[in-house]
Amino acid sequence: MAGKYRDIFYFLNKYVFSILPDSLYHNLIFWIMHKRVNARSYWMDIKKPKKFSEKLQWLKTNGDMSLKSKLADKFLVRDFVRQRIGDQYLISLHPLNKKGDFCINNVESIDWDVLPDKFALKLTKGSGYNIICNDKKALNIDKIQSKLKKWLNINNYYLSREPQYIGKNGLICEVLLEYNIKDYKFFCFNGIPKFLKVDFDRVSNHHANYYDLSWNLLDINELCCPRNPDVLIPKPLKLEEMISLASKLAQGFPFVRVDLYIHNERVYFGEMTFHPSGGYTLWEPKEWEDKIGKLLSLPS
Repeated sequence: MAGKYRDIFYFLNKYVFSILPDSLYHNLIFWIMHKRVNARSYWMDIKKPKKFSEKLQWLKTNGDMSLKSKLADKFLVRDFVRQRIGDQYLISLHPLNKKGDFCINNVESIDWDVLPDKFALKLTKGSGYNIICNDKKALNIDKIQSKLKKWLNINNYYLSREPQYIGKNGLICEVLLEYNIKDYKFFCFNGIPKFLKVDFDRVSNHHANYYDLSWNLLDINELCCPRNPDVLIPKPLKLEEMISLASKLAQGFPFVRVDLYIHNERVYFGEMTFHPSGGYTLWEPKEWEDKIGKLLSLPS
């Protein structure tokens, strides 16, 4: 969801749906997500969760929220990654001004002359708030600054009631990985990766295939980005390394999705996601809701 539709959805969540209790709210959003793709919804039992989506909703209000908040921040998570797997897996940052700040909380602190010709400017909390610049000379700086000011005032908690997004947003500037980028998303349960998702054609016709750790194609079909079994995605040479890294990063969490990139045959950390798609993922066949739910053992 992007652009004006995300803005409308944000407004409704913040000013209209905010009066709803959690259980009713989550089921309303779940129904809306199904309605968007003409799929049949069901009522999530969040108090006694069994299905994967139900358990993800339960986890939104249980567990160490302070740690989740840190790890959901694209700047703060970097210390955690350094400690667990080493900084060689982090995408390098550009300083945003002459003072050498790598993370700022206001647009006025950006010195555009300091930024390189190519970069990726990102909001630290939330998904999809990125400025990908391939040529700084072609940027409309005034327009970009206006957009960034608006983004910095967004509280992504209101998009899916994920408490780790509460708090101030910031801006970072990553080195732009321009080409040959593949994104591998490992679903980890109690520190153990079980399967992964690979997105493709994200710009023109978003699809995603799911694989087990032996690289067998699974029949999971995510309705918002359907599978395409005719697209043959080769098994990455760095698969075993990525499985090991995902396991190290996932230790101590009932569930987390660890996203890793491969660029020029090097593995890079992407992010840690605790509630993919806000916990409202639409699966087919429906049996996968139960299968994946059984993998997730909630703390007592």
